[in-house]
Amino acid sequence: MKKLLFVLLLLSTASILADQPLVLSPRHVQGTGPIAIDGLVYSQTYSWELLYNGTSNYGGGDRWFCDDFELDDTYYVTSIDVWMLWTGEQASVMNLVISEDDTGDSDPNTNIDVWVESVPCINTFTGDSNWGYDIYQTHCIINADAYPELDTGVHYYFETQADVADNCFILFSLHYVADNCWYDDGSGVWAYFFWYVDMFFDFYGENLALEPETWGSIKTLF
Repeated sequence: MKKLLFVLLLLSTASILADQPLVLSPRHVQGTGPIAIDGLVYSQTYSWELLYNGTSNYGGGDRWFCDDFELDDTYYVTSIDVWMLWTGEQASVMNLVISEDDTGDSDPNTNIDVWVESVPCINTFTGDSNWGYDIYQTHCIINADAYPELDTGVHYYFETQADVADNCFILFSLHYVADNCWYDDGSGVWAYFFWYVDMFFDFYGENLALEPETWGSIKTLF
């Protein structure tokens, strides 16, 4: 009887995780924080203290999540970090989009895409665990010939999805800068997220004064 109840509990939990944000569990383990990388050009970095929740973000369900940002200068973006929970297969590729709020209405449904790539990624355990899963820093490495060129003062949105069939979760804080996050539940339409939150993400890159070909050559030296 106990075994049956345990199986039913697991099935019930899987059903909750498939369609809703995470529900806090008793297991909280704090690690040492994110891995630092030189060249940070925009930061909403993961913080254990700011961690609030996560939402589905997997290709198999066509789930997307996005948040807005503006840069203080013009940059080539060379890599991007997000923070994830994997309930099954860990992604080796993330589907990434940067779109521009060209109408000024702060609605990603009317944006124009300025950069779209499927980018290889490396998942590194942060040392933190919550909701029964380990938390990973997912480092997305952009090819030198595909660096997005982003301008200062432009209102952009960063859109992301893990290229896996298994459900997984992208993490966010109960804190926001400028506009709130949006999500796409597979319908193809962005919906305003039901909390005022910020996605955890970092952009790394170089000022536009450094040409991408030059940066690519420098990378080959290491």
